[in-house]
Amino acid sequence: TDDATQSSASPASPSPAQSPPSEESDARHDSAADTVGRQQPATPTTQRTLDGEPTTGSRQYESLPDLRVLGQLYDTYLLAEADDGLLLIDQHAADERVNYERLQRALGESPTTQQLAEPVTLELTAREAALFERAADELREIGFAAEQRDGREIAVTAVPAVFETTLDPTLLRDALLGFVESAEDADTVAAAVDDLLADLACYPSVTGNTSLTEGSVVDLLETLDDCENPYACPHGRPVVIEISREEIGERFERDYPGHSGRREE
Repeated sequence: TDDATQSSASPASPSPAQSPPSEESDARHDSAADTVGRQQPATPTTQRTLDGEPTTGSRQYESLPDLRVLGQLYDTYLLAEADDGLLLIDQHAADERVNYERLQRALGESPTTQQLAEPVTLELTAREAALFERAADELREIGFAAEQRDGREIAVTAVPAVFETTLDPTLLRDALLGFVESAEDADTVAAAVDDLLADLACYPSVTGNTSLTEGSVVDLLETLDDCENPYACPHGRPVVIEISREEIGERFERDYPGHSGRREE
């Protein structure tokens, strides 16, 4: 019993786990801590479209900034990455600009006229009839043919061939009545004709809430880049909105105290 008591009272030999830390283990611990504190730069994330497919490489443009399309937002806006920030492109406004300048070019070169299968009859007020009569020569020059019947009734019998997508009688009526209305306020009839082109460019343009393929997005941006003014639709609305890289950083408060001077993360 005494031997057992003495044995239990005697201090046990220290095990390796209980050994005092050596200078070498301290160095290893400090090195690991430093590694954790200096997080290694992450591998760049592959950008993907909203469908989950890898995006195409960035494309170079003459008027638009070099950009890489990321996808569509709400089937209405194109999202693209540029060097200076994030671009949102209104697909309808972009296509309107493309169609507007296409119509301008077509009318600038001896326009051809196509006969309507059935005349489109317009009932006008006395003021509209007077304005329509005043603008008859200009309308004829760009390919319209109209006959005045029974005072204030106008029958449109032919339209410019480039307007084949706008031959719906209701749309044609709205466009022409819009023309005679604007002719009263415009400085020149030519300005009123320009307003007419802007209205006609709207009808065949891709609308919002329309899903686009990657190929059609590429085609739209390439034709938009060829436009004289790719940044506004013919009605004056913006086509492209940019959220700068700096604004994005500010919104995420990346300039918080203590972040200054650190590596860009």
